[in-house]
Amino acid sequence: TGSGKTVAFLLPVYQLLKQTDNRVQCLILTPSRELAIQVEQVWKKMATGYKVGCCYGGHDMQTEIQNLAEPPALLIGTPGRIGDHIRRQTFVADAVVTMVLDEFDKSRALGFEEEMAFIIRSLKNIENIIVVSATSSVAIPEFTGVGELTVLDFTETDGLTDALTLQMVLS
Repeated sequence: TGSGKTVAFLLPVYQLLKQTDNRVQCLILTPSRELAIQVEQVWKKMATGYKVGCCYGGHDMQTEIQNLAEPPALLIGTPGRIGDHIRRQTFVADAVVTMVLDEFDKSRALGFEEEMAFIIRSLKNIENIIVVSATSSVAIPEFTGVGELTVLDFTETDGLTDALTLQMVLS
């Protein structure tokens, strides 16, 4: 709970963004609209100067399409809605070089694996994939295209908080 895990992956994302690129550079997939909104709010509080967009079911599609006309550097959304935008070609997917799969274990448990696989296949220029999970033994399936795996474990040892694992995957 809270925003610690979110900041842990947003800081490296921030460092990877290029001010000269006016397209979507990073795509963050979340299993729920509530989490998508939370990630968007944390990004806005960081005051990076980079535009952010948020897309999820239950949100007006036309409003999202209008917002994507001037693409954000960072696009956050649920797998179903992001997949829909890719099919509609409402943003340039080839410009995305960084992808974050937030709460990856929950996305798989909710049945988003096929949609996530479609999205990853659609992103031809991915350089970095960050897989975030609150559980420590998440299997990374082949469809992610992940090669070398680096695990960052921020587990609290004082027993005051639940274990938190951030798996950062560089493909």
